[in-house]
Amino acid sequence: MASAQTQRALLALAQPLGVALGSSRAIWTSRSVLSEPQKSEASTSAAGQQQSQQQEQAGPSASSSEQQAQNFYNNFKAGFEDLKNKAGAAAGAGAGSGGEPAAKRLLQTLAQDLRETLLPAQDITSATRAYTGPVASATYDGPTALVLAKQQATGWQKVWNSVSEKLGTIPGVSKLLNLKVTDTNAYKKGQELVEDLKDKYETSDHPMVHKVEELKSSMFTGSEASRAMREIRVRDQAFDMNRFVQSVKLDAPVVVKAFLKHDLETLSQHCGPELMERFAGIFKHFNEQGLFEDPSILFIGDVEIVEVRLMDDDPFIIAQFHCQQLKCTRDKFGNVVDGDANTIQRVYYFWGLQQERTPVVTAEGKVLPPRWVIKDMMWQSMLALV
Repeated sequence: MASAQTQRALLALAQPLGVALGSSRAIWTSRSVLSEPQKSEASTSAAGQQQSQQQEQAGPSASSSEQQAQNFYNNFKAGFEDLKNKAGAAAGAGAGSGGEPAAKRLLQTLAQDLRETLLPAQDITSATRAYTGPVASATYDGPTALVLAKQQATGWQKVWNSVSEKLGTIPGVSKLLNLKVTDTNAYKKGQELVEDLKDKYETSDHPMVHKVEELKSSMFTGSEASRAMREIRVRDQAFDMNRFVQSVKLDAPVVVKAFLKHDLETLSQHCGPELMERFAGIFKHFNEQGLFEDPSILFIGDVEIVEVRLMDDDPFIIAQFHCQQLKCTRDKFGNVVDGDANTIQRVYYFWGLQQERTPVVTAEGKVLPPRWVIKDMMWQSMLALV
């Protein structure tokens, strides 16, 4: 019964979604289009024409795509709020005790995805740029002396101490109270047996042993990607992969432009020291020959996450994107010595980003999440577009 109610509640989502889609279509419709009653009224009297013009002026404005997206989301949200309680009540019987109804979670996820897709993000910041402003002082000026404090005994400890003192006068009981299990011969022999079995298990080549170890590793440690994501969450509790992708796309034109211009100062704010040494050697070779690359970038594609893993116990993300650019090399007089100035090529870039261990606290007390340093970068021209 609860499952049928859940299905009916989910099907009811079509009604507010249809209203929102209808509203969005009305936004994108030409302002010159009038309804049939308005046309007939405009043909009968001049007053009807004036009323029709007023209705057109009062209609939804299509001045910008951002306003259209905002109106679409607001219309959907109005129907979503009305449906949320109904879906939660219908699916409440099917959810476990203390668990959130599945229908309600589905509606919330759908609304969140629509908002992130339609409404532009306003607070996306760089993920790789180093913070160069003033930071909070880490110097501690308080006392540093250690004081030994006596711990107060609990009521149970006081009772036990009193009983132990009274029983300690009996010879047999006194020996049992002072007996340590680790000093007995039985315990020592048991420890030797356990160590012997442990050595045989660890050095065994039996397929069943390897199968058990693989199962234990997958159950208790998870995959490498899950361990990396767990470490990312420990260092940055507010980490969101969608926002991270948007941050990398924000940094992509800055870093690529600096790379093509051989701008070591800008690159040093985004890249690690090992990568900077590689760039210095490459740029030195170009400067000695008096050559430079064309820095024209026509388009930058979306960022894709290739892999998430751990490297030296630090989270490491490999991101990929492509640029459409003029891939050619010129001499100091501007003459093309390699490539073609009239050929647009698609160049693929791969970034290896490593998360730092600690956040940054500014002088105003704002906590900045740990920075993602570009530890490695690869590029390859794959396709001539023109």
